[in-house]
Amino acid sequence: MKPLSLDHINERSPYYVMLSPKDNYIFETERGIHYSISFEEETPIGGCDSYQFIIEKIDKVRSSHDAKVEQTILAILDEFFAEHLDVLLYMCDDSDGREANRNRLFLAWFKKHAAPERFTIRAASAIVEGKGFYAAIIVENRNPLLEAIIADFESTAEALTAGKP
Repeated sequence: MKPLSLDHINERSPYYVMLSPKDNYIFETERGIHYSISFEEETPIGGCDSYQFIIEKIDKVRSSHDAKVEQTILAILDEFFAEHLDVLLYMCDDSDGREANRNRLFLAWFKKHAAPERFTIRAASAIVEGKGFYAAIIVENRNPLLEAIIADFESTAEALTAGKP
């Protein structure tokens, strides 16, 4: 993946974002909580490259809502889409049973800030091996493979939920 411009990110981000030696985008909040944002290459969707978007709170402490975290993450995402026409794939971590909350929060952030004429968002959920599985794709509408991407994602989501209540 082409690296994102830290200058562009930091022009819009309330928290200072740096690139780690592992090529993750990292920042620290006013409360001293560290976050890592990464993009892992995934299987193409609809013939288009896709990247899983990963948000990790490095410090495993509970914290109150911080709107600057949201703004920082959205600045990173905005730069991703400025540099790439690829599919952004978001899957929720199920390690602590809070995946449904994470899914709602992320989609609410993105829908609140993203212009609907610029992006298409598709979400899916299923129970897989007794655990909640939540995924979403975000694609810029100018992507020439948009229809194939949506069809591929929806077909995969349907296959995951087939025969499930």
